[in-house]
Order: sequence, then C-alpha cells, then structure tokens
Amino acid sequence: MGTVCAHYTTAVPAEAGPLVHSPSFSTAYHQDLDDVAPTRYGRWGHESADFLEGALGALDGGLSIVFNSGMSAISATLLSLVRSGEVLVVAHDTYYETRQIADQLRERGVCIRVLTDVVRQLPEAVDGARLVLLESPTNPLMSIHDLRECARLVHDAGALLAVDNSVSSPLGQRPLDLGADVVVTSDAKIVGGHNDLILGHVTVRDPELDSLLRDWRHLHGSIPSAFDCWLAQRSIGSLEMRVERQTANATALTEILARRDEVTDLRWPGWTGDPGYAIASRQMIRGGGLLAFRLPGREHLHRFLRASRLITPATSYGGLQSMANDIATWPHIKVPPGYVRISCGCETTADLVQDVLHALDAAL
Repeated sequence: MGTVCAHYTTAVPAEAGPLVHSPSFSTAYHQDLDDVAPTRYGRWGHESADFLEGALGALDGGLSIVFNSGMSAISATLLSLVRSGEVLVVAHDTYYETRQIADQLRERGVCIRVLTDVVRQLPEAVDGARLVLLESPTNPLMSIHDLRECARLVHDAGALLAVDNSVSSPLGQRPLDLGADVVVTSDAKIVGGHNDLILGHVTVRDPELDSLLRDWRHLHGSIPSAFDCWLAQRSIGSLEMRVERQTANATALTEILARRDEVTDLRWPGWTGDPGYAIASRQMIRGGGLLAFRLPGREHLHRFLRASRLITPATSYGGLQSMANDIATWPHIKVPPGYVRISCGCETTADLVQDVLHALDAAL
C-alpha cells in the first residue's frame, strides 16, 4: 500500500518532464472533430480526476469515481441505485445525514427498513431488498459489523451491499475484498488528512455499476475541481505513514485509558478488549486512529479537554492534529454525558500519551 501511495503522487514519466503531477485547470477543450478525445468538458471529467481515481482504485481494489464531497458520493449511490417501490435497508448506526437521505427517499416511494440490530434483523430485512447500506466501524460509536457474513446474506437475497468505509479508509479496510459491491468513502477525513479538503469517492468492481455512477455524476454535476483532486492526490503520498502513526497513537492511548477507573465504554477495534475485536481482527488491516470512551460526566469531559494541550475540540477526524468531539451535544444521537470520540493525530506518541495522562489527572 505504501508503494502505491508514494508512486501515485508522481507524474507519468516523460523525458525531462516534471516529476510531480500538476492539476489541469481548463474546463473547456479544443473540439476533436474526429470525436475520439478522452476529455471534452470539465464537468464530464478531467485529467486530475482521472489521475486521482487511478490511485483510489488501486487502494480500494476496484474502479473509483470521485465526487465533490462524501455526501455527494453517498447520495449518488443511493439515488442512482434505488428507485421508487424498491427496498433500501439501512443500519441505524450509519452516519446521520445518510439516514436523512433515506428519509427523503421514503417520501419518494422507496421502502426503508432500518436495522437496530444488524445480526438479528438483517436475515429477514434483506428479503426483497435492492440495496443494503452499512457502516463499519461506525461513526461515532465504533461498532463493528461482520461484513463478510452480511455480504453473504445480502447476495443470497439478490441484493447489493454498500459499505461506508470513511472511518477506516482503504488503509484500514478493503470492503470489496470482503464481498461488498460498493464502497463509499469521505475523503475529507483520513484520505485527505489535512482538514483542508472536501471530497468523496465510490469504488466498485462491476463495470455496469461504474458506468451508472459516472453517468449520474456527469448529469448531476458532482465532479470535484482539479485543484481538490490534486490536493487529495498530494495527500495520498503520505497516507500510509499518517495512518500508521495514528494507529500507533490510538494503540498507546487505548492502553492507558483501559487502566483508568474513570474511563468506561472504551471502543477501539484494534484493542483485544473491544466487543467487536474478534470480527475486526478478521476483516480490518489496522485499527486506525479513531477511538471512543466515556468519562463520568460532561463537566469532567470538558475539564479533560481544557487541560489537554494536544487534543483540539473540533468536528471531523483523520487529520494531522488530534481532535475530539463531545458526542452528547449531537442532537441526532443518544449517548450518556461524558462520551467522547478522539481522532488521534500524528503527534509523537510519547508526547500525546504524556499529554493525555496529564489531562486525565487534571480532570479528576
């Protein structure tokens, strides 16, 4: 993976040509009177998007289509694959705005089945379904679903399985290898990795699905700009190094958090004590940099965050700096006060551990 990441940042070799690929900003192109030109108009596609799709497809193991946001990628998947009268199955712990799209589809005649217990309910819910959408690990509670078993059940019923892989990225998990038909990723998070980019992508292996999603993007104008594609391509060069450091930091923090009496409900898929570890260890490449746990209350949590020098209270995850969300403030999810999600950054592990220990002590 590291080799793919490093070498997809370079341009196609040319004698005395540039080493680094540069964005192509043109939206208009000379008309090809023989009608064989690969690029005709910027909304239909451009070289920077093509180059980025090559990198993402190599990482995911399929054919990638880039979109101008993660929500654009997920909405294109749902709206292009499910029609009025068909059945969409969605787990209740998928991203809340994804569930809002499902609510809009319900108003347009799509039958929506929401799973509160995937293991128990999926075998029956998938009957007659067109598409099943799952997220694993889930954001922000870090629950794990058995994607191989889910794919088996979905395919036996004649349906398609889509997986939101934003929490893991291709460096943490490859859902297509686990049987998924569609993988959707918000690249504003781990892939972009610098908190300066809004982007998303969908990867499939079926050429018909690839063509369907490309036609959707073409018609609905969801292609990202050349500069955004270049930013993402630049970020991929350091993706493996960033994910390895973030995973190392999450490993170290989990070890110290597990020994603290005031910490409960600790979740990190790479930890042997996690309820989903047995499944995660079979289907994930790395545990990644995202973890969640509960402190005794909201005031305790806020004392912890104010005492930390390295963890910034902020939305999103996957960036160079460690960040935290006070999840109980989110209106769309019910968790006990004091529940927090931490996105481990790329700080030196010893520095981050020392900072968290100091903040935990100060919060007591």
